[in-house]
Amino acid sequence: MTDVELLVSLQANRAIFVDYVIVQTLMAAVIVYVAYMFRNFSQLIRASAMIGAIISILSVTFFVTGVQMVFFSSASLMSEMAANGSDLANNFMNTIGQTAGDPVSQPTWLTIFGVIQTLINLALTVYMYMFAKWDS
Repeated sequence: MTDVELLVSLQANRAIFVDYVIVQTLMAAVIVYVAYMFRNFSQLIRASAMIGAIISILSVTFFVTGVQMVFFSSASLMSEMAANGSDLANNFMNTIGQTAGDPVSQPTWLTIFGVIQTLINLALTVYMYMFAKWDS
């Protein structure tokens, strides 16, 4: 893989990540809207919609996690290429403040943040569909 191909790949991966973040934000709004609209339906229908929402939350979480893993492995490859003498990769690594040759890994806080966000989304989804008193 050439330097330019790797940079194009990193940019495409970044665009996909941004799209998934937008999807995740919009999905949260849609889940609240659907929960509100389904508030007068039977428990079975609300539970079915809740399961669909939970599947959506988990799917987007898995996709975003996969995109992040690809990005950080590509950044590590870029670091390795910089250590092997690639000027373009070296300039890139200097720009982001990384030392050429050092592996680029996902920060722990980003992983913890994703897990906490997913757990909050799941808990709120269950609450909104099954226990919320919308008329109060």
